Amino acid sequence: MTYSLGEVEALSRKAARGAGFSWGMAEDAGKAVRWLCNWGLPGAEALAGYLDARRDAGGPSDTSSAIWSAQSGTLCPITCGTVVSDRGALDTAVDLHALAWPLLIVPHVAWIAPKGSVSWPGSQLCWDEHVRLSGPLLTARADQVTLSTTAKSDGTACKKIQRADLDDATLSRLTRFAAKTYAPETEASKTTGAGAGLTDGD
Repeated sequence: MTYSLGEVEALSRKAARGAGFSWGMAEDAGKAVRWLCNWGLPGAEALAGYLDARRDAGGPSDTSSAIWSAQSGTLCPITCGTVVSDRGALDTAVDLHALAWPLLIVPHVAWIAPKGSVSWPGSQLCWDEHVRLSGPLLTARADQVTLSTTAKSDGTACKKIQRADLDDATLSRLTRFAAKTYAPETEASKTTGAGAGLTDGD
């Protein structure tokens, strides 16, 4: 079934929040998934896969160098994406060691670099006016991911779309996390919520 980009962004934002990220980082995650889906890329699938298995992922221990790694052993793409966005510019190439679901960091780099690329063994996404890809994108973990401001001209060109196609499994996984942001129903909310509640004015 297809959904508007706004619907996908909102669901992704709530799912990230339900998985334990702050609202600010969850908002970044939602925007990143929207950017990916806008280019016909499986952003929602990547987020669902990451949230299901993010237990040991953490942020970079030192962002002042050109090599990032996490003390936990695996870098979190949402945390790293926020760090990249906060930098505001990418002056030199950065290598990330053991990054989970590398597709999720691509939008953050694209937002601060008019042209560039994100590559990992066997795969690459690059952009200038257009986005091009090569290799499989739904990689659960890449041992080395390179963020660069160099865009190559090879790869399959992506086309922008206005609606995203989410399969039932992805929708269910994201909805499960999003549901954790909802307040539990109480007797008072049952009485004052939508509908007639426990009384009927007729």
